[in-house]
Amino acid sequence: MDHPRLATTTPYPDETYERLKYRRIDHGILAETGPERIGNGFYVLLCNGGMVRFTGPRNRTELSEDDLLMLTPGVTGLIDTCGTAGDTDLLYIAPKFFDSLPDGQPLYQQLTWLRGDGDMPFLHLDAGQAGLLRQTLALIARLPQSVQTCRESMLRHLCGVLLLQITDLVSRTNGKGPVSVKHADEIFRSFKRLLVGHYRACHTIGFYARQLHISETYLARIVRRTTGRTVRDQIAELLCADAKKLLECTDLDIKEIADTLGFSDQSVFGKFFLRRTGVSPSGFRAANGASERPEHRLTASPADGEPQ
Repeated sequence: MDHPRLATTTPYPDETYERLKYRRIDHGILAETGPERIGNGFYVLLCNGGMVRFTGPRNRTELSEDDLLMLTPGVTGLIDTCGTAGDTDLLYIAPKFFDSLPDGQPLYQQLTWLRGDGDMPFLHLDAGQAGLLRQTLALIARLPQSVQTCRESMLRHLCGVLLLQITDLVSRTNGKGPVSVKHADEIFRSFKRLLVGHYRACHTIGFYARQLHISETYLARIVRRTTGRTVRDQIAELLCADAKKLLECTDLDIKEIADTLGFSDQSVFGKFFLRRTGVSPSGFRAANGASERPEHRLTASPADGEPQ
């Protein structure tokens, strides 16, 4: 999302910018520019001082110092100041990127305890809890400027740490313990566990459906309903993230990476990676400063080799 009117936006690389965006909202600037609409993503808002207001579709929530507000995809509303000086940290995580993080689903489930009829997931933290979250947000904010290699992997891990911190805070606040989930939610969680363990070797929906003892159509419907995306997208997201990590952080040649990720040959892997990122594996490695053994240039062609 683009938020041109507010200051202090972290300059992420173009691809990351579409998935992850940190801002520190100055309440004084917000008072001058007026309310701003946000939504269609996962948001974390942590007030550092003063007061800020979020007006959602059914209610209004006012945040003061050390208050934490979480917005999930599908919720839109307006951020406005309450006329006091201060600032608020805001982190936007795109839905597709959030769904690719293994630590996202437990937070989704815990948030159901905080959401009544239109309620926003909201917590008042003590100073220590808020301080730990600010430290993690600061690491996420500074990382794109300070890290030259393995940036993708570090950002994913830091986001996972942040989500687990919030999950722990929600769990301690609601006192409910493990969430009781519906059958479809349990199937989705089982699918995610299988996916993390087998995505390198198993690129087709049939394997996961067989392991879960359900039809491919039913699994596809559950994944689509839960995430808005296909099983193929889920597999490809993990493969692409892993490929980037291997290209950035190892000296494996591209054929070895293709073998590691379960592709039938280097050409199929190259076409898949080019289609997903817009650059060849060797081009990505060169742009991210890693050494590379000589490889052939790759060109895109339609869809052979992509997860089905």
